[in-house]
Amino acid sequence: MTCPPTTERLDVVPADGDLDMISASDLAIDLGLALSARPRAVIADLTAVRFVSAAGLSVLERAHHHAETVGSRFVVVAAQRCVLLPLALTGLDAVLSVFPDVRAVVEGLMSGAS
Repeated sequence: MTCPPTTERLDVVPADGDLDMISASDLAIDLGLALSARPRAVIADLTAVRFVSAAGLSVLERAHHHAETVGSRFVVVAAQRCVLLPLALTGLDAVLSVFPDVRAVVEGLMSGAS
């Protein structure tokens, strides 16, 4: 059972550089803290990320499931091939909501898009 979000807030959690085994744990902590507040949505802003490893992909998948559990939306923002390709190759692009920029997320949430 999921609970409704406690706020209408949209939390943006940025990441940059390489999203690898070392940095993925920091992102996991930041996303977990944001989701624990049960906002309307948590946005993982990966627009400054240059590389995504399996560890990074795992963090995104776990955040998606955590968001479902607390009744929040989890959205990934990325437009660069180095992020989109691993998402596509693993099928996560079919599981995660992926938008090209934060503005598109806000517009999508306001219009009720997923």
